[in-house]
Amino acid sequence: MSERQEVVERNLWAAPALFVFVAWVLFKMDDSPSMGRTAWIVYAASWIPVVGMLGRTAVQRRNPGIGAVFGVGILLIMGAVFWANHG
Repeated sequence: MSERQEVVERNLWAAPALFVFVAWVLFKMDDSPSMGRTAWIVYAASWIPVVGMLGRTAVQRRNPGIGAVFGVGILLIMGAVFWANHG
C-alpha cells in the first residue's frame, strides 16, 4: 500500500469526527424540528465513510485496526448522546 493510500484511509476513518461535530453544532443552534432533522441527516451521513472502509478492509481481508475502533466508537457514543438529548 502506498503512503498516499494510507493517508486517505486515515482521513476516512477520522471523517466521522467532523460529521459528529457538525451535527452537534446543528443540534445546539436551534430547537426547531427542521434543524434537528438536518442534524440527524448529517449524523447518518457520518456512517458512510466508516461502512465503506469496513467493507474495503473486509474485501481485502485486512485488519481494520485502531481507525475502525475510533470511527465506530465515536459514532456509537455520540449517537447515544444525541438520542438521549434529542431523540
